[in-house]
Amino acid sequence: MRKSRILMTGCAGFIGGHALEFFLKAGCKVVGVDKMTYAADPSTLKPHNNFKFYQADVCQSSAIKKIAKENDIDCIIHFAAESHVDNSILGDNCFIDSNITGTKSLMEVCKDLKIPICHISTDEVYGPIVNGSFDEEDKLSPQNFYSATKAAAEHIVCAYSNTFDIDYVMVRMSNNYGPRQNSEKFIPTILKAVKNESKIPVYGDGLNVRDWIYVKDSVKIIYNILQGANFDRDVYNITFRDEKTNMEVIESILGYFNLYIRDHVEYVPDRLGHDSRYSITNSKMMQFVDFQKTNFQKGLEDTIKEYFKEGYPCL
Repeated sequence: MRKSRILMTGCAGFIGGHALEFFLKAGCKVVGVDKMTYAADPSTLKPHNNFKFYQADVCQSSAIKKIAKENDIDCIIHFAAESHVDNSILGDNCFIDSNITGTKSLMEVCKDLKIPICHISTDEVYGPIVNGSFDEEDKLSPQNFYSATKAAAEHIVCAYSNTFDIDYVMVRMSNNYGPRQNSEKFIPTILKAVKNESKIPVYGDGLNVRDWIYVKDSVKIIYNILQGANFDRDVYNITFRDEKTNMEVIESILGYFNLYIRDHVEYVPDRLGHDSRYSITNSKMMQFVDFQKTNFQKGLEDTIKEYFKEGYPCL
């Protein structure tokens, strides 16, 4: 990967921005593409000798193909996506445009230029599970509009691969957290409430379970998979199996500030179709992990410190 010329979509987003930093430090040449929607963070787009940026829409296949050809791209890493489940419930067509049409557009580029793709997906494509955990061979059963579009995108990647002999690697990520996440997401919402001395909204009983992973760990693992497995037409779950209820996360954050839950939360009606628990295995991924994972509490503390810096853009 170090000598690769990578087209990275969504490079100004949360996970994509951290991936951009890591891949540049690793010596890769990166051509970044981002539409620069409300969730983009321009502060991630720092000048670098090995980085070029284009403001472009992944749905515009001809424009992306032109960028890829002009920069002699070797592969695509596809982070660009609409990802906030609450917004998908409102019926916003941007989820279909970005997550489905955008992925098809990129597969057309891969087909025409004969280059592989790393497609970034989510653990939500499996749907919820009460006991146990899903592995990569389990069937997909998405239960919300966001995860349905991500599952559709996966099928598009596989269909193009099978029909046009395109190499790929698929990663299904658990819940990422860390600095620079958009304020609409769960942990930033809590931090914003603490900062503004307002109540933290809790859906339902707050006992929904999510599997958390520090974003800087995630991008290291993606890099290592691409180094080790290359584009082997396989799927990898990305998780350190660090499951927490929403209330446990809130309690950890309030504990950092020596605040009590009873004084700072308000229970609100549950989100429509709110999945109770996501859980995935990581045995395939672990062969590519050559570092100590970030402890959840340590990652949370680092995230809090970043968010409370003066002038921080995401709150």
